Amino acid sequence: MTSQLLLYFLMLISLQFIAHGQSAPLKQVERIHIQFSYVRSKDYALITYECQGNGPTLLIVHGGTGDRTRWTPLFPFLRSRFTVCAMDRRGHGESEPGSNYSLHKEVEDVLAVVNSRPDPVFVLGHSIGGVFALEAALETNKIAKLVLYEPPLQDGDHTAIADQMEKMIKSGKREQALETFLREIVKVSPKEIDIMKTRPGWQNRVASVDIQIREIRALSKYSFDEQRFTTLKTQALLLAGSNTRSPQLKQATELLKKTLPNWVLIEFEGQEHNAMDTIPREFAGVVTKFLLVP
Repeated sequence: MTSQLLLYFLMLISLQFIAHGQSAPLKQVERIHIQFSYVRSKDYALITYECQGNGPTLLIVHGGTGDRTRWTPLFPFLRSRFTVCAMDRRGHGESEPGSNYSLHKEVEDVLAVVNSRPDPVFVLGHSIGGVFALEAALETNKIAKLVLYEPPLQDGDHTAIADQMEKMIKSGKREQALETFLREIVKVSPKEIDIMKTRPGWQNRVASVDIQIREIRALSKYSFDEQRFTTLKTQALLLAGSNTRSPQLKQATELLKKTLPNWVLIEFEGQEHNAMDTIPREFAGVVTKFLLVP
């Protein structure tokens, strides 16, 4: 009897909407198509990337620790204008670590993803990911524009810190090793590190901190050859934080300004090395404007 009364009540409500020429309001739901793709790099390491949205491809290459999920919070601000893709660098997330690690293999990974896309690609590289994006632009014509957020081009020799981190990891102090990397190498402020710990991706970064050891050692041997990049035709947006504390990162931005023939600089006031986390809407707006304005 109760169910019959409920059915009668619902029918009455429906008839009232019809009588007044109205229909029940419908909430619009954004349809999000998430695509996971996998490509083999030149050494056959499997590289994973995730895409959302429509439009020209914007490939994001993450920095030292963590994985592609560091960037997925920006997708809602980008996917209406781009097919925005974030890759897991080798050894991070769902990408295979490969063997006989070298920085150039990371460049080949970026090229593998770029070449898997049907049209020219925009590439955004953060921190060490910016080094690989920049190097990849010399080896293909498929990168239409570059966005480089403080790549460590002249980062010095940090192998002693890498040794220290490795001892921490072996003794189970993974989080302390990550904090050491951020504090001693990237020069992130203590306040910013505390904020980073509250974000969802922190545990992923702790889990993958051991892969950072080989990257620190390889980057210590990297030599940025200014002459090679003076002929790079790809237009580049250089991003920087006004409060970035690392003198090496600041010097790298100045070096790119002196070396690249076609660049634009945007400095985020009051930000450090993580503006995409702290001001994602503004960050995405700056990137979008640069990429889509001829």
